[in-house]
Amino acid sequence: MNNLHIALIGCGNIGSHMIPEIPRLPGVGEVTLCDPDCYSAENHAMQVIDAADVGRAKAVVQAERLRRIDSAIKLNVFDERVEDLPRGLLRCNLILSCLDSRAARQHVNELATRLGVNWIDSGILGSQSLARVNAYVPGQDTPCLECGWAAQDYSALETEFICGAVSGAFYPSMASSALGAVAASLMAIEVSKILRGDLGSSAVSRQVILDVESYRLLVSTYRRNPWCRFDHRTWHVEPWDCRPEEITLGAVFGTLGSLRVEGHRFAKELQCPNGCSREESLRLNRPLARCPECNRRMVATGIGSLDRLDRELAGEFAHLTLAEVGLRVGDIISGGDRHHRIQHRMLEAAA
Repeated sequence: MNNLHIALIGCGNIGSHMIPEIPRLPGVGEVTLCDPDCYSAENHAMQVIDAADVGRAKAVVQAERLRRIDSAIKLNVFDERVEDLPRGLLRCNLILSCLDSRAARQHVNELATRLGVNWIDSGILGSQSLARVNAYVPGQDTPCLECGWAAQDYSALETEFICGAVSGAFYPSMASSALGAVAASLMAIEVSKILRGDLGSSAVSRQVILDVESYRLLVSTYRRNPWCRFDHRTWHVEPWDCRPEEITLGAVFGTLGSLRVEGHRFAKELQCPNGCSREESLRLNRPLARCPECNRRMVATGIGSLDRLDRELAGEFAHLTLAEVGLRVGDIISGGDRHHRIQHRMLEAAA
């Protein structure tokens, strides 16, 4: 296959070691990198960066490394949380998850299934010298990430405070660079198998754990859990020729009857986490607006938060464009109105 598109979510320890492997895979022509963080001084000892990279965005630094290896590869770079990224931008051949956050991994599991994209998840546990890799192929009869979860796993999901402004969103592994390199190597081997269609020998529906202290290898097999809380449903999404800066909410209601942006809610009230200011507006709960006083990201209060909009709920905001309420190219929306016989549809905003 040529012009393969791979998305790497997380550019920390494992992700930074994975970067030089990706452009050397046959057929890869496009890479998407996503990470919201900047490198700290502590990262220098555990991740593949230079001292001059401290303080810089992780996704940007790793994009520069990748481009030095292969300048012909098309790069899409996002220095934001994967939860805030429009889902359509991760429509690719394979997603690689190198995340510390259980909640973020759950999000990747959900969006990969919805888009019908195979994905590989990796992790390390420095305290026990363990490197792990799992691979998933979406389907009603195949296991997903949540198929192996028990009630305590859901209880352990990180608590997100008001709209993600302050969050226990990740627990750094503090593992050595060498352990991250081992996990990245396991992941790179799985990538090669899956891209060439060799699923039988891959880690699909399996978990591979390597204990580098004792050199013990543990392989566990998973099956589809009939009581899995996740529905395993893949979406049928139509492309939608959309210019968010030109189309108003009112125009969308006239065509679709209602509007839902998958993965997000609409907020009618934003506030500064420091309490400096408050703003009454209608926008998606992406942390984009900033406080005019302290420049912190404004967040939704939870009051007046809406899952779906129609003309009545939008009220005086129907004149706003989709861009003004935070919708971006790549967002997947749904609409429909049975009372007015408007059929339910799912659309992906395209340029």
